[in-house]
Amino acid sequence: MKTVQERVEDAMREVGTLLIAFARLDAALAESRSVVRVLLFFFLLLGVVLFVASLWLERRTSRVG
Repeated sequence: MKTVQERVEDAMREVGTLLIAFARLDAALAESRSVVRVLLFFFLLLGVVLFVASLWLERRTSRVG
């Protein structure tokens, strides 16, 4: 059974991956207004941050345990 921390890490990784994957698709379909571009960049950046944070937490946990 997974601990709460492991489930949070998995969720962060999944959300990060989805945001990274679909940010480019949204950019292709969206209008070329600057507000939309900033929002899409924010989603891409958030996805990268969540993905990297989940990997960092997993690595830190595996060193301790």
